[in-house]
Amino acid sequence: MKQTILVFLLSFFLTMPCFSAFAQPLQEMESNNTTTNNIPPEICAEAAILMDATTGEILYEKNSRSKMYPASITKLMTVLLALENGKLDDTITFSHEAVYSIEPNSAHIAMQEGEQITLEQALYGIMLRSANEVANAVAEYVDGSVTAFAQHMTKRAKELGCETTNFVNANGLFHENHYTSAYDMALIAKELYKQEAYRNMMSTTYYEIPPTNKQTEIRYLHGQHQMLNQNSIYYYEYATGGKTGYVTEALNTLVTFAKKGDTQLIAVVLKCNGAQHYIDSKALFEYGFQNYQTVKVFSAKDYTKDVEVEETYKNKTSPLGSVTIVPEEDIYKTMPIDTNLADIKIDADYPETVTAPVTQGQEIGTLTVKSGDETISTVSLLANSAVEETSQEAHLAQEKEARIKLLKTVGTIFIGIILAFLLLLFVTRTIGYIKRKKRRKQRLLRRKKHRRY
Repeated sequence: MKQTILVFLLSFFLTMPCFSAFAQPLQEMESNNTTTNNIPPEICAEAAILMDATTGEILYEKNSRSKMYPASITKLMTVLLALENGKLDDTITFSHEAVYSIEPNSAHIAMQEGEQITLEQALYGIMLRSANEVANAVAEYVDGSVTAFAQHMTKRAKELGCETTNFVNANGLFHENHYTSAYDMALIAKELYKQEAYRNMMSTTYYEIPPTNKQTEIRYLHGQHQMLNQNSIYYYEYATGGKTGYVTEALNTLVTFAKKGDTQLIAVVLKCNGAQHYIDSKALFEYGFQNYQTVKVFSAKDYTKDVEVEETYKNKTSPLGSVTIVPEEDIYKTMPIDTNLADIKIDADYPETVTAPVTQGQEIGTLTVKSGDETISTVSLLANSAVEETSQEAHLAQEKEARIKLLKTVGTIFIGIILAFLLLLFVTRTIGYIKRKKRRKQRLLRRKKHRRY
């Protein structure tokens, strides 16, 4: 009996930090998760990741590539595809299938068959209330059916570099073949964050859908992500957006964006009990903000160079002007908080001349950013305009023009020579005439003088 009690107490104390904490303020839990001196936090989520949303660098991970059930954080991919393929003021019409195919008692906002709302209103319904029928309707709006949309989701995920993702629906309701990983969800969230429309919507905690063609009352939507709710004990001042999820098989899942200064982070935690997903997420963010910073080490607009463009035709090289080369993008780097930015150096590698044709966006060289001996990043130098090579017809026209010019030059020289000859002849004859006239005059004078004597 004593042995049983001892085993029970030992198990209790070992597992106590991961118990649900709905009634315990997040502030009271901070002592368990505060990190200093670059020591990663101990979290209870079965899988997790902390990623820099700007650079994609991973600051923390735990089972981040393991196959997990995402639940409603799936809807971040639904929102991404909607924004990539639709317009916010487009109309969404709810089909019978969209409304009635969801599980009973699952999240919804009571949309009716044939009801119409805008895509923007639908996205708020998805983000704030995790409405499953709305996710279905958005899927049908984008690809005609939920099945086709799920295939689209999986394909897009692979394009983003997701390694362990397969979607079979747009809402995240449980299916054994509907899975992802913490790493993959961070990649999806990172891509979604690039959408300006999403960034404008992500911090919203309250929204109203006005009466529709089927509903005379206003729908009042309150956000579920407690780290965004200022009245919640789990409120986190740096949180800017995200999505909650829950199904029995996945437990609580959570994707959260948080920004402090110029550093934007993404935290993904999967399979959490109770409110531990909020506690773990805050612990990850605090670790990230205390130890790392996102630094803009190079601005593309600060560097432009002109490169001469030339071409060779019939063994003759001719200049065609120049092209301006610019960096492909700004360079950001996640660095330890105490990094000395004065150590950063930039090396440019590009030719003095390039051969036509040059296309706009063509890589001409590279810029390498280094911190000491460490290469931080390499970015392409691209031509910001095109320079075409001279066409065969233009070459022939140039040759013809050159021949005509040569003939004109030769003709001008020939005429000049003739005129010079004529002028010389004229001068010579004129001088001869003057001399002869002078001699005749002299002879006449001598004759007159002779006659006097």
